[in-house]
Amino acid sequence: MGIEIKRGDILYADLGVKYQGSMQGGIRPVVVVSNNKANRHSTVITIVPLSSRISKKQNLPIHVFVPARRSQGLIKDSIALCEQVTALDAGHIIEYIGRVDTETLFRITEAVQVQVGVFDRYN
Repeated sequence: MGIEIKRGDILYADLGVKYQGSMQGGIRPVVVVSNNKANRHSTVITIVPLSSRISKKQNLPIHVFVPARRSQGLIKDSIALCEQVTALDAGHIIEYIGRVDTETLFRITEAVQVQVGVFDRYN
């Protein structure tokens, strides 16, 4: 793709089959959550998909509001679906959109940690 992918970047990516039950699919924005060393040296990145259907999403500790006004390049307010954190082959990246702000990236990181059981209060 010719760009250096960094943690916190927002990318358009092809997540495959458009409808997979509750899992996000199709071409959509994602946030990169993998560390920058891995992003430089691997062809696989770790991402969290975004959804602009914020009114349909429950208020869960694994959903993070991503305001468009505080995120470079994002057109619509969105929700980071941190329960769907996944690996993505770099070949599925379509284009660079922008970046989330530092506070939003911190909240996404915390929500991913909740999803994978880092905090005892959620287990």
